Amino acid sequence: MAEKIVFEGTVASKVTERLREDIISKKIEAGSRITIKEISERYGTSNMPVREAFRTLEGEKLLEINAYKGATVLCIDETFVREIYGLLRALECLIYESALPYIDDELIDELKAVNEEIGLIAAGQTLSTGYIDLNTKFHGLIMSRGGNSKAIELYRYYHMLIRALRKSYMPSIVRVQAVYGEHEELIAALEKKDALAIKAAVDKHVGHAMENFLKVYAGQI
Repeated sequence: MAEKIVFEGTVASKVTERLREDIISKKIEAGSRITIKEISERYGTSNMPVREAFRTLEGEKLLEINAYKGATVLCIDETFVREIYGLLRALECLIYESALPYIDDELIDELKAVNEEIGLIAAGQTLSTGYIDLNTKFHGLIMSRGGNSKAIELYRYYHMLIRALRKSYMPSIVRVQAVYGEHEELIAALEKKDALAIKAAVDKHVGHAMENFLKVYAGQI
């Protein structure tokens, strides 16, 4: 039975998004061989958007296209996750450095306010369900001042992959407490406009996020 997609945006982009989610969530298992015809029937669409989706996901290293035989679903493993986080770390450093000329008191105050909300979660005073949105908002505020649009575009793309992988993720209070402290260090570095301190803060923050992710998802990737 076809799993009909409710299309918003281009058909190809929605098919790509749905197929990516099905691969990451293991609805379609690693090692499976899939064909354009099979996926078009599964999602109730024509062949062309599925063909485009295959090409996109081949570029993301989620599929390996075999001539005349469809595609093979590749394994999402620890190496894959480490490579994605490595790219996120490099891109964050680049974006934050490009934002330095545009850092002002207004931004610093906004960052402190958002991080104080995270601090309330860390102290166990509010529900942790809001943490993901607050963390995204915190980093989005800095990126809104970034001067490298290509780096921001790439960051959003790779961050989307990680968000898809950890869709059901709910951080522990211990992790939220650590994030609060890491954000404080990043705010201090931004306030001083110290590029080296910013890099050190990002390295620490992203590195800890990656290790936490790998620990939580041990045995699932």
